[in-house]
Amino acid sequence: MGIQLKIDVLAWAGFIAALTATTIGCGADDTFSDEGSACVPSANEERVDAQCGIWVSVKGDDGNAGSPGAPVRTITEAIDRAWPRGKRIYLCAQTFDEAVLVPGGYTLYGGLDCDHDWRWVGDRVKTTLTAPEGEVPLSVNGAVDYTTLEDLHVLARSIDPARTDLAGASSIAVITRAVPMIVKRSTLQAGDAAPGAPGEEVGSERALAGANGNVGNAACTASTVLGGAAVTNTCGTPDDRSDDSRSGSGGTGEITSGGDGDSGGPYGPSNDGAGETETAACTPGKQGAPGIDGIAGRGATGIGLFTLEGYLGIPGEDGTPGEPGQGGGGGGGAKGGAGALMCPFAASAGGAGGGSGGAGGCGGLGGRGGGAGGVSVAIAALSAWTSFEDVVLITGRGGDGGDGSPGQQGGNGGDGGDGGILGKAADLNAACRGGRGGNGGTGGHGGGGLGGHSIAIAYRIWEPSLDRVTITVGEAGIGGRGATAELNGGDGVKAEIYDIE
Repeated sequence: MGIQLKIDVLAWAGFIAALTATTIGCGADDTFSDEGSACVPSANEERVDAQCGIWVSVKGDDGNAGSPGAPVRTITEAIDRAWPRGKRIYLCAQTFDEAVLVPGGYTLYGGLDCDHDWRWVGDRVKTTLTAPEGEVPLSVNGAVDYTTLEDLHVLARSIDPARTDLAGASSIAVITRAVPMIVKRSTLQAGDAAPGAPGEEVGSERALAGANGNVGNAACTASTVLGGAAVTNTCGTPDDRSDDSRSGSGGTGEITSGGDGDSGGPYGPSNDGAGETETAACTPGKQGAPGIDGIAGRGATGIGLFTLEGYLGIPGEDGTPGEPGQGGGGGGGAKGGAGALMCPFAASAGGAGGGSGGAGGCGGLGGRGGGAGGVSVAIAALSAWTSFEDVVLITGRGGDGGDGSPGQQGGNGGDGGDGGILGKAADLNAACRGGRGGNGGTGGHGGGGLGGHSIAIAYRIWEPSLDRVTITVGEAGIGGRGATAELNGGDGVKAEIYDIE
């Protein structure tokens, strides 16, 4: 902010110096000083002297000399040449379609009838300056001398809402940054801005499902029979285990009892199955807890950022991802034994191993926030003193903010694996199956984007007077929708004049 204030002070000092210069003769050629109005079309019945500045007509050619008889075609070319001629540019009462950057210290005179010796007709017909959709027709920046506009109709085009490539684009007629500016007998008009883009869809398919659990090993295959191995659903990056879902492994089958299964992760209640004992059968693993849903994004609020390049609105927040479901618990193992109708050999008399649980589903991706609507602004005076004399300011409608997109549904949990079978025995129990993995949480809904403003004068630091200004203001854009009304984006501002600091 300190750097900006320093620039502002310099701009103000330059403005005072420029005003002083007009009382004692200014420019590279004092013969045509504005002091005597010799170079001001509205102060002369006949055409002003050809040496006052550079002359521009849409029928001209940028290779011409820039005189009334051989005008250049574009205002940009005239700006490049006008320095040695007092930085004055004379424009036919025609329509110029180009985005123009005017340095401080230049004067643009419009309203000239180039078919009748460039006489001033600005009280009846203006020179129109416009630009392609989404571009600012007239920007003023650089140097500390003041800039003057006379008899212009600066028109920022309305933006076709069907043009998705211009989603959130603004319609701003004039932007001046740190350059004092005087506007006379002119209309500054902004059209309708574009709505913000809706939040990007994160997918209609559910997130990755959990893998099914593994089957426990059969009885009578070892003294300690392993249960089904745990399965993992790697939902995130390989080196980040925090969002993985891991099932519980199945309990082992021992000779005299079965081992307990393991609980699934990464969080949730204990859900392991118990192993078989002399007095109790094994129990299956329990289903994993569902993943926690993501948090919905907040709607956008605030003003946004105005720069020389235009306007940058505030999008809605993205929703957070859902969390993965807990893996299913491993099933309990069975007890074994050797002898009649049991395992034939004591060295391989372990009971059947329990099945492992299924992995939990991955959490869904968070929905994306909606984009900000564009603004409709007649003039944005960014740390710039401005003066208006018989000026009309018109704005259109601010663009609606984009709606946030819904979050992705979480993945389904995998089925638990079956417990191991009896193998060669007939008087043993089968082991218990693993639990199903929990479903992943749904991602949070995206927040709504900020509605676009409709402001005649958006200013920073110096508040202009409205004494000689006629203003018509359109409607502000509506904020985009979020998960709830409280999470919708804020509506835009509708105002004749508004401090954007």
